[in-house]
Amino acid sequence: MIINKLTPQGYCKGVYEALNIVYKASADDTVKKPIYILGKIINNKYVTNELKKLNIITIDAPNKTRLELLDEISSGTVIFSAHGVSNLVRDKAISKGLNIIDASCKNVIKVQNTILEHIKLGYEIVYIGTKNHPECEGILGLNKDIHFVEKIDDLLTLNLTGKIYVSNQTTLSYYDIEEFFSKILEIYPDAKIDNHICDATTLRQKAVINQPLADLCIVVGDIFSSNSKKLAYMSEKYSNIRTILIETKNDLDNFDFTSINTINITSGASTPKELTEEIINYIKEKNNSNI
Repeated sequence: MIINKLTPQGYCKGVYEALNIVYKASADDTVKKPIYILGKIINNKYVTNELKKLNIITIDAPNKTRLELLDEISSGTVIFSAHGVSNLVRDKAISKGLNIIDASCKNVIKVQNTILEHIKLGYEIVYIGTKNHPECEGILGLNKDIHFVEKIDDLLTLNLTGKIYVSNQTTLSYYDIEEFFSKILEIYPDAKIDNHICDATTLRQKAVINQPLADLCIVVGDIFSSNSKKLAYMSEKYSNIRTILIETKNDLDNFDFTSINTINITSGASTPKELTEEIINYIKEKNNSNI
């Protein structure tokens, strides 16, 4: 069996910097304890469990917003995750007297600031994203009049008459977002469009689209990670290679490798390298593979 590692692998810059901020806070005796993370610092259960060992508490619930999750924190330090937060969340944390550490990804902050600038200039904002994703929650909390679209058909329900500015969630599919942009320009030819898909996401997506022929593609990432799910989706859609999304080597315990001769393996931007290497070693041991 042959295993091809697609590149890039490991954390993107935003995730790497966010985790560094968390580890520094944990080791700093001057930082008020306990330390809470508002929502998962990144969408990866492995990382969340590792932080728990450092007594860092992740406050997260699938049906609660960041604003609602703040009600569960009464003292100490709150760290905003890499996904970013709105000023409503920031103001509430300040009013509760919490020490605030912001680990928001710089790319997300750039999107937020650019949207706010265009609101001041009188633009109507169209934002493309995934419903209930924390990055989108932070964006939509900037202004109640932002028009959120998740599907192409959502564009048909808009009735915009002024200047239009279009932005997007940073972890969407680069290729699918182009379909949105084309449709928007068809309906609103004068719309101003900014593509904010981050480079780390784009490079990974291009790698799976251009991956070598294989019997199987494995994407290593959390099932709640938007960029990991997009990688799996794009691998099957554009490469026509059977693709599975797994979180750990345990997900392969009952997998039948009988007819698998070549495997391509990649990972989401929030997946640590050691997790992917562990899975590769597991496959090699199970199948006497070479790389």
